[in-house]
Amino acid sequence: MVVISTTATLAVAGPASAVTFTVDDDKADCPAAGYTSVQDAIDAAGVGDTVIVCPGAYAEGAGTPGSNGLTITKSMTLKGAGADLVTITPKKLAPGSSIADSTLNIRNGIGDLVAVVGGSFRNPINVAISGITVSGGGVASEAGIVYIDATGSITRSAVTNVTTGERRFAFEQPGGYRSGTPGYGIAIVTNDTAANGFSSTNPRTVRIESTRVDRYNRIGVLVDGAESDTVPLVSSGVRPRAEIVASEIVGRNECVNYEADGFCGSGSTQPVGELTDGPLFGQDGVRVNAGATTTISSSLLSQNRVNGTGAPVRNSATNNANLSLGSGIRLQNAVASTITTSNIVDNAYGAYNVLADGMSAATVPLVATNLWWGLRYTATTNPGPAVSPTTNPDIPENPVNGVASANGSTTVTFSPFRNGAQISPTAGEYPIASAPLPISDAAPTASLTGPASVQPGQAVPLTAVADDDIGVKKVTFYAGATVLGSASVPPYTQTATVPAGAACGSGATRSYGVVVEDSLGQTTAASTTVAIACPTPTPEPTPTPTTPAPEPTPTPTAPAPPAPAPVQAASPTIELPIDLPTQLGDQGRTLRFRPVAAAGVRTVTVFLGTRQICVVSAEPWTCKVTPKIGEVGMQTLRAVVTDASGATAEVSRPLRVRKFEPRKLSVAVGTRRLSGGRVRKTVTLTLRRPLGTTAAQACSSGTVTLVVRRGGRTLSNRKVKLDRATCTVRRSVVTRRSSRAFTVSARFGGSTVLSEITATRRFS
Repeated sequence: MVVISTTATLAVAGPASAVTFTVDDDKADCPAAGYTSVQDAIDAAGVGDTVIVCPGAYAEGAGTPGSNGLTITKSMTLKGAGADLVTITPKKLAPGSSIADSTLNIRNGIGDLVAVVGGSFRNPINVAISGITVSGGGVASEAGIVYIDATGSITRSAVTNVTTGERRFAFEQPGGYRSGTPGYGIAIVTNDTAANGFSSTNPRTVRIESTRVDRYNRIGVLVDGAESDTVPLVSSGVRPRAEIVASEIVGRNECVNYEADGFCGSGSTQPVGELTDGPLFGQDGVRVNAGATTTISSSLLSQNRVNGTGAPVRNSATNNANLSLGSGIRLQNAVASTITTSNIVDNAYGAYNVLADGMSAATVPLVATNLWWGLRYTATTNPGPAVSPTTNPDIPENPVNGVASANGSTTVTFSPFRNGAQISPTAGEYPIASAPLPISDAAPTASLTGPASVQPGQAVPLTAVADDDIGVKKVTFYAGATVLGSASVPPYTQTATVPAGAACGSGATRSYGVVVEDSLGQTTAASTTVAIACPTPTPEPTPTPTTPAPEPTPTPTAPAPPAPAPVQAASPTIELPIDLPTQLGDQGRTLRFRPVAAAGVRTVTVFLGTRQICVVSAEPWTCKVTPKIGEVGMQTLRAVVTDASGATAEVSRPLRVRKFEPRKLSVAVGTRRLSGGRVRKTVTLTLRRPLGTTAAQACSSGTVTLVVRRGGRTLSNRKVKLDRATCTVRRSVVTRRSSRAFTVSARFGGSTVLSEITATRRFS
């Protein structure tokens, strides 16, 4: 990696070489970063370059109406350290502020949290985004991430809080739920028009992988080839395509007030259910328009429903015509699309496939086979989704439009489908991987150079070369087992001094090492061996002959003893255990080392990364190596032998410290009866951290996906951060007393240091 700053030297192989620019908001994780603003680094980067974003919170853009958080107009890579570690928001100038343009237009490249804008619809740019969370942060915007005449990918990321609120009257605030702001999560569109005469059968693909999109307003993912939003839609000739893999697209929760007042519903007078006042409004999880296409696999589309005045009344035909305003996936004059091995649950409609007018049934069916569509509330078996029901279901049951056919319906081919019980591993709900997953953060690289030989008392200049795929945090230098010093920015140099009385001559050596630590705390070591040469004796001068003066006969004295010759020593050696594992768990392992020294072994010192584990001075030369939670990831095990003369040698090997396992994810439920036949249920999730760890270590990253269901209906699907001080999540639900049981499903998706764990509980 080449880190560019205002004073850095550009070191590239040639004009076509890609350059990496590093950003760190506070220079704590990547001290050598050249930028503290992501946009500044993007502006400095060229075509094909990479911008690395180290852990931090970044408020970007001007924060004014008609601006963006980030704007990207060239092919490049934007790589964050992980969605749990990097958050990008627009600058918030005041409460209720907005960056949306006064003229709302998803195709103009302004008013978005992140806008990827191609220069020409004929020549799209390519942008890869990974490892970040894009959040509205309370600022109104038109969309989260927008690709305009662009291809690329969004991987292991999150798009959230595009809407500024989801409560009953949120439409009264800028960017709130049901407001006039579109608030798309991700949009893939074109600025082309049919008048340009451009037409292509080659799709322009944006791959969305291991990404969660939630808290959007109208649409989670829009894939649109239309030239405008006017119905009937007119295709521009460009063919956008979304490839959605292992992702979660989750609409508004029914339980939106409990974070503030503990009430799970639309307001103080209405229990759990859709809103029945205010603007009539439906959400779509994925919408594919006007010649665009999508392929979806191993994903979740959930909770896209209809709310407001005129919303469908459950278990009746009232307002049934409005049931289709919300759908897990909607195709409007789209080309052939497919969904496989996915869950479509708790939506008004599961799939809705129509022509350009938005009403007429499509003639090319959506292929949606082998899906889990949820269960019909009153059915004793699982007959799959209903087709164009005329009575609104009692709970959201994901019907499809069209006319029933042998393969499902004329618009959606859904047979065969998963037709078992929800918990069936072969015919029930698919286990969808928690999104987003942490990024694959590689260990740093290291090398160390020094002189081939020096003499006792002389200096030993050392130079390290350190690199990492995210950023180097620190470089520590060693003389044998003794720390010489450290450096956090290049050049990484250090000077050691050989003791004046050090052994020298054939076989006499000293070992010098370096350990490089990256922003995640992973380490890599390198070493160099320096020969200790004896000084060359200085010859005595030859006296000039002269006529000697008569001297008295000297008194015989004993000759002075010669100066002691430098000690000649063979270099010590040390070998790692034959059975050294490639991985270590939190229980650690006892390792036996094999030192050899002609002068006798004084000590064997063992390090894991920069942490000294043991100093052993006698056989059997064993050391119990037990990792700490902050050492999860790639680390270097390093052993240094020091002999009786002070000579040193070392050996090292990389190994992986596995993620620690939480002891338990517990679910506790408290009940309090309220007036008016209501009851408050308080659910407390507690992550029981591994023994010997603190809450700050174990719970500083990672989220819990909390799903609350009652009577087959999903009340909430939220991704919630753990409290860093207590490792808990607490949520309350207030509803009418009923015999219907609640089910809480909690999944801690893991973090940089902890593995995944799940828990469920039923209560009434």
